[in-house]
Amino acid sequence: MIFNSFSFIGFFVIVWCIIALTILFSKNVTGRNTLLLTASYILYGSFNISFIAILIYVTLVNYIAGVLLQRKKNIGKVILGITILLSLSPLFIYKYLTFILSDILEIPDVLQTEWISNLILPVGISFFTFQALTYTIDLYRDKVSYCKNPIDFALFVSFFPTILSGPIEKARNLLPQIKSLHPIKWNDATTGCSLFVWGLFKKIVIADRLATYVDWAYTDIDYVKGGTLALAALFYSIQIYCDFSGYSDMAVGVARCLGFQITQNFRFPYFSTSIKDFWKKWHISLTSWFTEYVYFSLGGNRVKLKTRWVFNITMVFILSGIWHGAAWNFFLWGFIHAFLYLAEHFMGLQRKNFKINYWYLKIFSGFAVFILVTISWVFFRIEDASTAFAILSKICSASACFASPGASAFTFATNIALLSVFIYFEWRLYHNNKLGDCTISKHSHYQIAWQLSLLLMLAFFGVTSDKFVYFQF
Repeated sequence: MIFNSFSFIGFFVIVWCIIALTILFSKNVTGRNTLLLTASYILYGSFNISFIAILIYVTLVNYIAGVLLQRKKNIGKVILGITILLSLSPLFIYKYLTFILSDILEIPDVLQTEWISNLILPVGISFFTFQALTYTIDLYRDKVSYCKNPIDFALFVSFFPTILSGPIEKARNLLPQIKSLHPIKWNDATTGCSLFVWGLFKKIVIADRLATYVDWAYTDIDYVKGGTLALAALFYSIQIYCDFSGYSDMAVGVARCLGFQITQNFRFPYFSTSIKDFWKKWHISLTSWFTEYVYFSLGGNRVKLKTRWVFNITMVFILSGIWHGAAWNFFLWGFIHAFLYLAEHFMGLQRKNFKINYWYLKIFSGFAVFILVTISWVFFRIEDASTAFAILSKICSASACFASPGASAFTFATNIALLSVFIYFEWRLYHNNKLGDCTISKHSHYQIAWQLSLLLMLAFFGVTSDKFVYFQF
């Protein structure tokens, strides 16, 4: 069951009604959490029942670690180290082992080995593993209180709005909400529905329609012009943003409908005027995780040598890249962003007293950041680096002046029109951000009209897709 399916909507309506009645009549937090935990395991098991074993394993490892940290504080560092290794072991085996054996160690015929070829990456493993580790690490650092109730902890790790593709919630944010019983407010329900509809629009009206063009253009780059590849690169920037932020909006919306406040994972990153600003707004929960648990652990910016700080920054970006997948293109993507971030720093563009005061300079800076990020997405999308460089070479050639509309000129024109509508809506939401989440106007009748227009476009222009880009991570 994925968020953009009728089966999930039916599943969620049933879960919401049961939870609402439980809160209304029994006022029992354990009962509510047991129901939510059951729903979470049903949703996760619907992808592959065997994946539940990995989820239970990661949950037990970190729960037991919490118990041991309470009783054996004198060996807390050892417990934490073992827990991190045990928690990351399934992630390493399922996600990175094949790459290490075949690409790095270059062991012949390793992919033909039966048990290697049968490895299937569990959906969301990178997300729920990192989420579980926030509890153990923060408990060791005395930033979160001990969770004695195993049902509460299991729900924290498997909470169904976040388990598939985040946001990666920290224990100190989500666990206190799980431990307390709070009513489902009308405002939370309406805001949650608005977020879900907006996220669904971004996913099936924008991302999935653009994906068709991008896939077509990148299928065989020898037979398409540079302009077509340039347009595909631009479309992919929008596609991956709408795909992932659309999922995140739906996740936040589902959680909000249940009375939970989880991290807003994107804050209009393509309106950024610097690479540093972009990373404060893109995949916020992952950036925050690596900043707090890797960057600060390495010393952050409190190190004596500038070269050590450069190493810390580079390491965080490369690990962020590798987190997305075991392939050289993700390593290269991370390195590119490290280079851009450091170049911006040494050019003095990240100084506190540096400000862009003129509107036309802000537009120029925003456009420059978007183009640089778009170039980096080429390496993210294309697995082979030589092919990615060939695409960029063709984009810079004379043929870049000509772009093909693809298989259907009408579909292409429709996509451009819908993309224009999306950009306008995104701009309105950006400028009205202070009014609240997913609020396009302070006037309620405009807000209702906007939601109705989204529903109409979902009905007429939505396309079917059975996956999200970030499910593979």
